[in-house]
Amino acid sequence: MKTTIVLLFITLVVAIACVPCYSEYQEATDDDRTFEGKVMAVNVAQSTLTVNDTVDIVFPISADTKLTQDINDIKLSDIEVGDYVSVSYVRSGDDSRVPAKVKNVVLEYDDSKERK
Repeated sequence: MKTTIVLLFITLVVAIACVPCYSEYQEATDDDRTFEGKVMAVNVAQSTLTVNDTVDIVFPISADTKLTQDINDIKLSDIEVGDYVSVSYVRSGDDSRVPAKVKNVVLEYDDSKERK
């Protein structure tokens, strides 16, 4: 009887410990996209970031958008024209070049570029 109670308790503890992990997980959908390229424009006033690989895409940056460089959080104003970024976003409709929501932007530098 004691063994059964101990096993039930351990099972309950493990189940409760896994709930936060599961709730933070966001499953990828067919509408999830990643775009990498050179920053062509940064508009802090309108909260947009224009990135080019073979075509310019204007990404709307919201308060929910996570902006990072390495493991550090950054602001939109930290990104400069000429920087290279990777943008994860959800597309709007059937056109993968029309972002509905930007999830995160990872800033990557060109090795030849000096930063302030």
